Amino acid sequence: MKKLVLQLIFGFIILPLSVAGTLFYLNKNGFFNISKVEVVLENPPGGQEQFLKPNVDNLESALAKYKGLSLWNIKLKKISREVSALNWVDGLNIKRSWPSTLSVRVRPHEVKLLFMAKSGKLVPIIKDGTFLTPIESKEAPDVALLEGETFLKKTELRKKAVDVIEQIPAEGSFSKKTISEIRYDGKEGFWMTLIKTGVQVKMGEDQVALKAARVSQVVDYLESRQFDARVIDANLSKKVLVRLRKDP
Repeated sequence: MKKLVLQLIFGFIILPLSVAGTLFYLNKNGFFNISKVEVVLENPPGGQEQFLKPNVDNLESALAKYKGLSLWNIKLKKISREVSALNWVDGLNIKRSWPSTLSVRVRPHEVKLLFMAKSGKLVPIIKDGTFLTPIESKEAPDVALLEGETFLKKTELRKKAVDVIEQIPAEGSFSKKTISEIRYDGKEGFWMTLIKTGVQVKMGEDQVALKAARVSQVVDYLESRQFDARVIDANLSKKVLVRLRKDP
């Protein structure tokens, strides 16, 4: 009975106190001080590395202030609020990676479109139509540019533009990759400019996926016949109208 009592005392009192004392000693002597801040992107969108790298570098620089502090003592909720306030961050997970690493996993927003500001800088646009912080052209992802002051004033119109571009295929003769600019007309809806030829494509606002497929076929046909088109009007119920450059 006495032996059992001693075992219980050792297991529930002496051993925990010993462990706690060891951890306290190690913490007091800097064993758990942060020596590395690790920022990892979670599922980063393809083709946007030049946009994300400066943001990650800036975040790592901002979090460097925590180096030298004890991993035990830092407040993860406070750091989480700090990182979440960055408008390019869609979600994150922060954890202590023992014994001395602060690990921050960030899910970034995908830039869907760009807008040219009067300053000459490009303003990234995300899924809900929100503007992010303006960037230099060298940091811009390869996405279409919104043209027109109307987009500057109306978040809902930017969101609608994102919805439209999302219905267009990523690959093909008429795809996200082949569009350089998008503009909007109050009566005719969305117009798009093709990078390679400068052809203007009238898309309207509805049935975009169906119209995109039709335009792709038309582009293939025009290229095979070496026709020089000026306008492709896909905003019709059952057909696509092509105006050649020699047409009035």
